[in-house]
Amino acid sequence: MSASAVSDNAASTATSQILGLVAGEGKLPAIMAQSAAARGYRVIALALSPEAASQVSPHCEKVHVIAPGQLTRNLKLAAEEGIRQAVFIGRIPKLNLLRNITKLDWMAIKELTKLPNFSDDTIQQAFGGIMENHGIKICAQSEFLRHLFPDVGVLTKRQPNAAEYADIEFGLKIAKDIAKLDIGQTVVVRDRIILAIEAVEGTDQAIRRGVELAQKPVTVVKVAKPDHDPRFDMPTIGMTTLNAMKASRPGGVLAIGAGETMVIDQDAVVRFANEQGISIVAV
Repeated sequence: MSASAVSDNAASTATSQILGLVAGEGKLPAIMAQSAAARGYRVIALALSPEAASQVSPHCEKVHVIAPGQLTRNLKLAAEEGIRQAVFIGRIPKLNLLRNITKLDWMAIKELTKLPNFSDDTIQQAFGGIMENHGIKICAQSEFLRHLFPDVGVLTKRQPNAAEYADIEFGLKIAKDIAKLDIGQTVVVRDRIILAIEAVEGTDQAIRRGVELAQKPVTVVKVAKPDHDPRFDMPTIGMTTLNAMKASRPGGVLAIGAGETMVIDQDAVVRFANEQGISIVAV
């Protein structure tokens, strides 16, 4: 084999170990960066905000703050960094994109006008498709974070009681229906009465609204969308979810889809839930 072929082989191997991290808000991007780095990847972050950049920078080789609507610049940057595979993770508030509509470049405007709607799935799949058309494979989050997805069972000391299991069953049907319509993934229930349904405001605000209306412990059900794309928008819960439930009084149930919902800081989440009398169950 020639020296140039050996050199090309080495360059190809190095490039294959670069992971582009499209980082939104929250703790997950930093956890993802740590997990990928532990597996030998050179992680290069494309952070969607200065806050996201500060969270992931300790675990990344390089961090670039980007505007999601500047597609031409972002694709050029990814090519310059040798990114051939990437993962999307973290909250990407759609309201921020709408408020910064003037920051879209011509490519973004052209692609967005092709979309049938502006749902999260539609936007993410479109942007992911553009990246893949430019030679960048989009990886599933679970490839790096499988340890965050609990299996079927009760995670906490307290089991739900019979009335709460009835609320879980009722809430699951409603949650799956609204997820199918791409409205949201979370419902808040008590005594088989729907108190709140998640929309664009997000899970925590929906929970707070339901708790305020109930003035009693509630059952929160969060599911994945049917036929959801595992590369984007995996359901996630963490301490902020439990703090939203705690707004009224101790107690309540948090039901999540087993094997399809990520639990951030699971030890701390379970400990806090036990202290507050909250039951967490993966169904």
